[in-house]
Amino acid sequence: MSIVIRTKDRTRMLARALDDVMDQTYPAWEAIVVNDGGDVDAVEAALASRAGLSGRARAIHLPSSPGMETASNVGVAAAAGEFIAIHDDDDTWHEEFLARTVAHLVSAPTSLAVTVPTEIVQEREQGDEFVETARWPFVPAHDMVSLTDLLVSNRVVPISMLVRAEAVRALGGFDESLDVVGDWEFNLRLAAMGNIDYLAGASLAQWRQRPEGTGALANSVFAARAEHIRFDRVVRDRALRAEAETAGLGTPLFMAKLVDDSERRIMDRLDRIEQQLASRLDDVEHHVRTNSPGAFMRRAFGRMIGKSREK
Repeated sequence: MSIVIRTKDRTRMLARALDDVMDQTYPAWEAIVVNDGGDVDAVEAALASRAGLSGRARAIHLPSSPGMETASNVGVAAAAGEFIAIHDDDDTWHEEFLARTVAHLVSAPTSLAVTVPTEIVQEREQGDEFVETARWPFVPAHDMVSLTDLLVSNRVVPISMLVRAEAVRALGGFDESLDVVGDWEFNLRLAAMGNIDYLAGASLAQWRQRPEGTGALANSVFAARAEHIRFDRVVRDRALRAEAETAGLGTPLFMAKLVDDSERRIMDRLDRIEQQLASRLDDVEHHVRTNSPGAFMRRAFGRMIGKSREK
């Protein structure tokens, strides 16, 4: 099986990723490091310093930086394995990831891919190390990957999936026109073609994030948030146009109106709830003002004064 590692000017992360691959209990792998326009010497040094990679790993250096999806396609084109994993340089696996995912796809010949429970691990740079600050499940536990769920958002990140090489090539690889969300767009086409299995159990992959990271340390989900929103709409618009060309705009127009009406009803309901809460808060405030110890003392004192004046 083939592991494609995408990297660019993140030497310490690349070193961690290479060590991560060498820690796998599954032995029959090759690693293809695709350097997306980064420092050539640093990548070669990282490979050369690890004797366990000799004869099993090689680097492909791109002269410019065409982006993540092009880097993936370059790696896939060079891969010789039956199965392919995209291992970004900042993410990590449990040592049993390959053993369990390869065994599953061998036992399920009609499945196109398999994904595993995944954790988001937040970390920060501290000196020459990365220190974990928090972790939690990427998505709630489930027993399948459905196209229905993927239509809403991406529930399968690259580090969590092993896919058949023939499926990747049948789909034409990754869409190089997308600066971001290319993994989601690929997953949509993959799920439309066949099954992406889910290997339930303990977490076997870690999607590592650095919310405060900048420059080479940044994650696109934070540093390129606007681009994620824009290209999400690009993918949806493109699919909608393809649908309109064959089936017309009748269903999309109806669905758009239905969604808009639903949103309006929800907003109206929220407005009414807000008004009811405000009214109740006013009632509570009035109750506190009129029934507090201070108010009671003021009324009692007023009655005493009134009685004394009557005398």
